[in-house]
Amino acid sequence: MPHPYRRILLVYPEFPLTYWGMQYVLPIFNKKALMPPLGLITIAALTPAEYEFRLVDLNCRALTDDDLEWADMVCLSAMISQKTSLFAVAERCQAAGKLVVLGGPFPTACPEECQPYADVLVLNEGELTWPAFLADLEAGDYQQVYTTADKPDVTQSPTPRFDLLDIDQYSSLPIQFSRGCPFQCEFCDIIVMFGRRPRTKTPPQILAELDALYQTGYRGSVFMVDDNFIGNKHEVKKLLPELTAWNEAHAHPFAYITEATVDLANDEELVAQMVTAGFKTVFLGLETPSIDSLKETKKYQNIKRPLVDSVKAIQRAGLMVTGGFILGFDSDGEDIFDRQIDFIRQIAVPNAMVGLLVALPSTPLYTRLEQAGRLLDADSDRFTTHGGFTNIVPVLPRKALLEGYRKILHTIYTPHEFFDRLLDAQCRQPGPPSSLGRVRKGLGYMWHILGSTVVRSAAGASYQSAGLLARLSVIRNAFQQLPEEYKRESLRFIWTLLKKRPDQLPNSLYTLFMGVHLYRFTFEHVLPELDARLAQLSGTDETEAWHAGGAAS
Repeated sequence: MPHPYRRILLVYPEFPLTYWGMQYVLPIFNKKALMPPLGLITIAALTPAEYEFRLVDLNCRALTDDDLEWADMVCLSAMISQKTSLFAVAERCQAAGKLVVLGGPFPTACPEECQPYADVLVLNEGELTWPAFLADLEAGDYQQVYTTADKPDVTQSPTPRFDLLDIDQYSSLPIQFSRGCPFQCEFCDIIVMFGRRPRTKTPPQILAELDALYQTGYRGSVFMVDDNFIGNKHEVKKLLPELTAWNEAHAHPFAYITEATVDLANDEELVAQMVTAGFKTVFLGLETPSIDSLKETKKYQNIKRPLVDSVKAIQRAGLMVTGGFILGFDSDGEDIFDRQIDFIRQIAVPNAMVGLLVALPSTPLYTRLEQAGRLLDADSDRFTTHGGFTNIVPVLPRKALLEGYRKILHTIYTPHEFFDRLLDAQCRQPGPPSSLGRVRKGLGYMWHILGSTVVRSAAGASYQSAGLLARLSVIRNAFQQLPEEYKRESLRFIWTLLKKRPDQLPNSLYTLFMGVHLYRFTFEHVLPELDARLAQLSGTDETEAWHAGGAAS
């Protein structure tokens, strides 16, 4: 007899307001979320055709009673920052009498915490555990937990079900080439989840996924969501020429973004291939200018050559750089705050994501600090929001750490500072030697941006009827929504850039609008919260302060 679980409702929990979420800029372009849930639509692709699917991304719309009435089974995937939403939705689904299945990075890292909210936990990489669960479901006798220490062959992973998405809700779409990273950074959970031997898909797989994206009508930014895109350089170098050919055959519909390690700068051929293949931006884990702190956290790839030189080399080759930075290493002294500010200025990284060191479950850092008695009992979803929360007791005094963190954020996200870095970064980009050539190149890029899905969806029905004017009006309307100080500095930046590097204006618009979120989130949320917590510290014993409220005050 067939089992009664043929209708599967995929639910992606809501993200809180964070630096990473870009929630303040998305409405400007009529978007609801940064990216869709790649894991859930991959699970759908792994499922036999006799199952029906419906996807609800809570970052885009609410879960309705009709959704629950339709569903036989509800599957949720979440990262640690989605914990609060995950548990609330799971409880609602349980109360509705649905079979609730949880998976993804957070349940995999913290299964005991998630167990009360699930009938079934499908953990680790879904290519192995999801089919095992479905087989038992078909047999009528499923287990409570599906887990494996094995790593799947990702060359067998199917093309995700992009057809389940409402693509107009998203500012970019994801694909994945590889999993795993060869390095051993102490704080990183990627090597725990995916291993240190990067596994890659084949070039035909990636091109098939791009074909599927292309067929949806989407045009714009594609995020290659590998945690280290260059973890297997040999395979990446086989992919990039084929990606270049695909782009040319399809009139360059996508601009690519990815994440990598800073040793990318040591391979000029690879950087050049990425630029030729349409990559525009790379996120680097830069962390700190302190060599001692980099050694402490085993980030040896960052000390092979000066970090400033590495970042400049990548920028001059044609990639914009965004970066992650960490405070609170044991080796950090009280001079680290000014050093970080100077470092961020020197490397000209506009979008600098700065946070306190946290110990994620199952990482080597977590194990070390647990053994040392330096872990705090903290709400794990809170210390991922970059509000000064952490679950460790650092060597630096708490007040000094929070005051220094506040100083960095207040400095780097003041609009004048932000746009000075953006100007330096754009001027480092390569371009035509002549002024006329730079203008022509800029106009070409601008036309490409105005044809993107982001602009088309923001323009609405007028896009087709009014053509270029409707597209330009989207940019004009976006500028009208900027905060006054930010708008004033952005116009100063544009005027200066037009005189120095007009070819870079279109490329700079993406970072310019992303900066709106960083500015507003910093000054409207993070700094006031830090001020309130610092005010509570007066007269509090240092040890008591950490253990009483180091992660939840």
